[in-house]
Amino acid sequence: MIVFSKILADKGTVWDAVRAREIASCEVPDDLIRFSSEETPVVMWNITRACNLECKHCYLDAQLGPHPDELTEEEGKRLIDEFVELGIPVAIVTGGEPLMSKNFLPFARYAKEKGLRMVVSTNGTVITPEIAREMKKADILYVGVSLDAADPELHDEFRGVDGAWEQAITGIKNAMDAGLKTGFRITISKSNWKEVPALLDLAVEMGVPRFCLYHLVPTGRGTDIADWDITPQERIKVLEYLYDKAIELQDKEIEILTTDSPMDGVYILERLKKEDPERFDIARKLMAVSGGCSIGKKVANIDHLGNVSPCHFTPHQHLGNIREQSFRDIWKDHPCDALIKLREMKKHLKGGCGICEYKDVCGGCRQKAYFYRGDLFEEDPTCIFDPRAGKLKA
Repeated sequence: MIVFSKILADKGTVWDAVRAREIASCEVPDDLIRFSSEETPVVMWNITRACNLECKHCYLDAQLGPHPDELTEEEGKRLIDEFVELGIPVAIVTGGEPLMSKNFLPFARYAKEKGLRMVVSTNGTVITPEIAREMKKADILYVGVSLDAADPELHDEFRGVDGAWEQAITGIKNAMDAGLKTGFRITISKSNWKEVPALLDLAVEMGVPRFCLYHLVPTGRGTDIADWDITPQERIKVLEYLYDKAIELQDKEIEILTTDSPMDGVYILERLKKEDPERFDIARKLMAVSGGCSIGKKVANIDHLGNVSPCHFTPHQHLGNIREQSFRDIWKDHPCDALIKLREMKKHLKGGCGICEYKDVCGGCRQKAYFYRGDLFEEDPTCIFDPRAGKLKA
């Protein structure tokens, strides 16, 4: 997670609300915090595969209905108990479409009862006023709604259902009316990367406090559209825009960030190196604490069947199943060799990622390396930085 607004303008709205704890052992200002550690990661929890849309990039390959063997309410509540015992800072509940699960509200209410912070990642189409009020009662910290264009037709085409854009906008309004912290989430590809300015304008116009950008990752159905990914040069144009807007909008109640793409921090550092060297030092310390790609370290994924993986984009990296072992056992007490190696990732990186001067703050996307190179530790071929030339790709 690269919070442009925080790094460039000392701002954070939703980020400040959901952050877990202060950094106690790093010589950086007190407000530069981290979400998690290897022992207490943020957990992405796919509570169902059911979804009412047919998104072309879905990493779970969601279906219209639930899987017959999805975790039960009882199993999910036991898992929440484990999260609390381990001190998990945040559980990000997703799917499929999590609000289509009959267990969503029981899980949300139980999490509140047990003191677990919960965030929801949703397509927004089923957020009725009633559901929004129930989420507010359950103390849901944040609702991230996928919106891939300011153009309704383009969004609907990507999501596979007519009217999805209007339903998502209505859902966002319902969430905000209920007092929930809410944000836009866009996944960019060749079809919509030029929509970023218009979508950010829409967020500002609607008073949405968060704008979060994802890059296309080839996993799930995303493997079928890997050639839709944008070029490094196009990616730089998007990051340039976000960088400038984070400064321009510093007096507005909105934060701008990207996630699942640590290379975005390298873009910020390269500009700060030239434009604001003093801020460069602080930004680099913050990013070094974050540590770049969080796979197997500060983030974990549990799917609708209880399978644990080191990242929501790497379901093929099977670490165990919570029906057979406790999450604590899988993640903390007896991690497998593959997980241990991921936690030592910086020692094993190859190619450009292995020699990069920004290895400590980035490390590339490991799933992209796996998809394109067949090796989790190879270089990320989609990177915007040329480590051999020591500069951004022109």
